[in-house]
Amino acid sequence: MTLGERLKQARKKAGLSQKEVAQAVNSTEKTISNYERDYRDPDTVTLSKLSDLYDVSTDYLLGRKPKNMSKLDETLNEAIEELKNEETLLFMKDEEIDEETARLIKQALINGMKYVDAMKKKE
Repeated sequence: MTLGERLKQARKKAGLSQKEVAQAVNSTEKTISNYERDYRDPDTVTLSKLSDLYDVSTDYLLGRKPKNMSKLDETLNEAIEELKNEETLLFMKDEEIDEETARLIKQALINGMKYVDAMKKKE
């Protein structure tokens, strides 16, 4: 996911229009649109204002991951991000995946992987 895609997703999750964001960060609607379409990147001050407005970290907006994250955690997080953008989660269509739901989905995926591994060993 690009910076622009994360900015757009965070804005929508916050329930704000591009116009409202532009006013809040002392910018223009066109500039916000350009950020979200990856035509331009916000400067550090604007990026900080956007992260505060959307209540997310600048690391999240920039797509940075913790350095000590295991490959499994990284893969599971990527799967959850993909699920957030898929229409396959029809039961959650109007809701965001919160941290607790993400944790439970990760645990279910891990349990499923363990089950598959056990079944393969029985064959």
